Amino acid sequence: MIISSLICSSQTTDSLIIRKDSSCYYVENARVIYSIIYEIDNRSSNTFYLWIEKDIHSSENEIIKDYFIKNKGDMSLYQMAMETNIIYGYPSLFNTFLKKINPREIFTVQIISTKIIPDCKKEQIFKYLDNHIVIISENILEQYIKGLPNFNSLIFYQKDFITVPLDIIGF
Repeated sequence: MIISSLICSSQTTDSLIIRKDSSCYYVENARVIYSIIYEIDNRSSNTFYLWIEKDIHSSENEIIKDYFIKNKGDMSLYQMAMETNIIYGYPSLFNTFLKKINPREIFTVQIISTKIIPDCKKEQIFKYLDNHIVIISENILEQYIKGLPNFNSLIFYQKDFITVPLDIIGF
C-alpha cells in the first residue's frame, strides 16, 4: 500500500498521521531560516518503510523495483542491504535513503530555505512531498522484496528526522 496525502494540515491514513506545517526561526548571527515540516506519525501496529523518489512512477511494483533493484552505481539498494560487510551507511536522498518507521515512531522531513516561502509555494512543496515520499507497509514490501527481515540494519537511516535544503528538491 502506498500512502499519499492531500494538501491539509493533518490526515490519518491506515493509522498513520501525516502532519504538515511551516515555520521560520532566526539563527543567531546568521539569518532567518524558513521551514516546511512533513511529519509521519506511525500509530499503527505495522512497520512502514519510507523513501523519497526523484521521479513519479505509475505502479507500486514499478516504484519498488526501481528503488530496490535498479543499480545505483556498482550495485542495487537490495544488494547493499543484503551485504553483511557494510560498516557505515551513507544514504543518498534519491538513491539509497531508506527509513524504517516502527510502530509508535514519528519521522519528520524538514525542508529548509534562507528565502521566504510564500503560501502558494508551500502548497506546491507539500504537493511535491505528497507525490515523492513513498510510504509502504512492511507486509506489502515483503511481497516484492525477499529477505527484507535480513537487511543489514546499517542500510536504514537512523535519525528520526531529515533536513533537506529546498533547492535539492528542485524549488
